[in-house]
Amino acid sequence: MFLRKTLIILATFGIVGSYFLIAIYLNLQTQRNDVSISLIDHDVRSTSLTIGVIGDVHLSEGLDQLNKFRALLLDVKAAKPDLVVFVGDYTANPSGIDNMPDHRVNIINALKLVNPIPRAVVLGNYESWSDADEWLDEFARIGVDAMENETRILKTVKGAICIRGLGENYTGRNRLTDYPEECDGLPRLSITHDPSGAFYSSVKGLVIAGHTHCGQVSFPFIGPLWVPSDAPSSAHCGLYKDSERTVFVTSGVGTSILPLRYGAQSQWDLIELVIIKTE
Repeated sequence: MFLRKTLIILATFGIVGSYFLIAIYLNLQTQRNDVSISLIDHDVRSTSLTIGVIGDVHLSEGLDQLNKFRALLLDVKAAKPDLVVFVGDYTANPSGIDNMPDHRVNIINALKLVNPIPRAVVLGNYESWSDADEWLDEFARIGVDAMENETRILKTVKGAICIRGLGENYTGRNRLTDYPEECDGLPRLSITHDPSGAFYSSVKGLVIAGHTHCGQVSFPFIGPLWVPSDAPSSAHCGLYKDSERTVFVTSGVGTSILPLRYGAQSQWDLIELVIIKTE
């Protein structure tokens, strides 16, 4: 009887352990996530756009990791979005990077692989922790436009769109940034890293963010173990809407602190955005 109970216990632990290992492995395999967002806006023309979203790559040093990132970018490009947005945390923990200047250059050069698709870029907290000004200078030197509390009008195959890039809120680099008059009548989109930056009273409309990894480790009925954001919990993952704003938070590609994911799929997102003008 004792032997039988022991075997049952061991078999149960084996099955449960195997389940978790398989689930973690599958969650680490980056998948495309298709999202549909509809907005009503009486100030702009009706239009539709497809937007590729890449966040939280947390790329470590080494050619193998860099090649995987390049392959991911080519997959995104092959989906033929009208716009690609990058919402920060491109590097792994800076303390684990031996040569940050070269690592920084490799990452920024890789972003050019989505050319000629227009792109919009903001920094994450890991870029802030590895000298945000150095990142911004290097982006400018290499010719990849990164925004920090700035706006740009980008030309897509569907027409012009006004992009506002908000500074990273988790590290205190977010500043009040209004859309300029040049954006009047154009579709408008804000991008930032930490979704908490979307919840200032001055921020309205559509915001795309990352940072949370959708918890990275999230259990059924319990939810994420920890999410480092002051955004409302309902805006920690996926689509959030209230009367003032629509926020989409990507689960992101990589991991931080622990090299595992459970209940939070590694993904890049393809958003089908429809804007409907009303009289």
